[in-house]
Amino acid sequence: MASEEPAEVKMSREPPPVERFRPVDIDHMDWSALRAECPVSRVRTAGGEPAWLVTRYRDIRAVLGSQTFSVQPIDMESGSGTYEANESIFQDPPEHTRLRGLVAGPFAVGRVEQYRDAIQKTAYALIESMKTADGPIDLMERFAKPLTINVIGEVVGVPAPDRDMFRRGSDKLLVPMHENGGAEAREGWHTLNDYVMALIARRRRENHDPRADLIGHLISSQTVDEKLTDVEVTTMVLGLPVAGYVSTANAIAVAVRHLVEDGWMDRLRAAPDVREQSKLFVEEVLRIQSGDNGESMPRFAAGSFEVGGTTINKGDIVVAPLIAANRDESMFDRPGTFDPHREGLSRHIAFGFGIHRCLGANLARLELQIAVDALVESGICFELLERWDEVPWRQNMLGDRFPERLMVGVSVVPAGGEV
Repeated sequence: MASEEPAEVKMSREPPPVERFRPVDIDHMDWSALRAECPVSRVRTAGGEPAWLVTRYRDIRAVLGSQTFSVQPIDMESGSGTYEANESIFQDPPEHTRLRGLVAGPFAVGRVEQYRDAIQKTAYALIESMKTADGPIDLMERFAKPLTINVIGEVVGVPAPDRDMFRRGSDKLLVPMHENGGAEAREGWHTLNDYVMALIARRRRENHDPRADLIGHLISSQTVDEKLTDVEVTTMVLGLPVAGYVSTANAIAVAVRHLVEDGWMDRLRAAPDVREQSKLFVEEVLRIQSGDNGESMPRFAAGSFEVGGTTINKGDIVVAPLIAANRDESMFDRPGTFDPHREGLSRHIAFGFGIHRCLGANLARLELQIAVDALVESGICFELLERWDEVPWRQNMLGDRFPERLMVGVSVVPAGGEV
């Protein structure tokens, strides 16, 4: 087990060596035509590298579910990933299996429920603040982002007085690695790295409850796996603000769009079975928001693999977009339409598929559900002040996309009355 007072605080080398990428013209793809005419096609990444683009639901699941594919570029001689081992779960087995097994417990369905009250309290407080707004507000800054980062702080075990600092560091991770040589993202990573390493040392000196939060769980896990270092613990902890911050905040923004644009706010408020209808609404948000977020990590073929009648050769890059799977008309009728009552909704793979399926899926679903329920119950009438296709977007260090802002007008509906 790691010593209580390391002689030297070791920093994880760099952010995880993964940046999701999208083919340069993915936003303009005709998925239906590609599936019909060329379900596995050649494209180029933004960096100019050739890649295979897979577009059918069953083929995307086949790629994501096969361990023939690595999340790292392939060494053509060894047939394995070329990156040196890193401390994150963004790597291949056996290290991925070991680390994910150690960190998975706190994200199980039953375990994330312990955060429900804290998430609700934060959501309601943010809504009360919005009610007093004088003029238009940015819903990303006033609700989606602060709710998400506070949830992450709660799960990690960041003390309340440190949450503002934790958010400032996390905000630096919202800058892509290709911007300014990744300087700002690395600064945020190093700042949070130093903080979490110090927090681990402090928590180890205290009598921690291993079920209270992620840091407590991982400290206790070091008694089970003596190989588990503080650097690995820190890197896994930082996986939450890296991978979970903007993805959940983005889902909240997409939910607000459909609550307002498609009239679902009024429908849910009038529904006698609002809780059940709200759950279906959340699942449809998850399905359809895949195209407004990031994508699964690129895959690299460690051997030959046939998919959709095409042979993928060893070393080839494969892009298996979640948006294409979740818009496959053979699985979802009228896939481009927002319809929470569609058949087969549970088949969506918004959180990915296979061994790299999103670790925080249960937490993200719970948070999105609470956010939607709180907005519906808020008594606030929202008005989108920009068309969705005019909202500016950014990328974080992994390449996940999120709205830079979401400007809304707010008015409070009087009890028993109309605006």
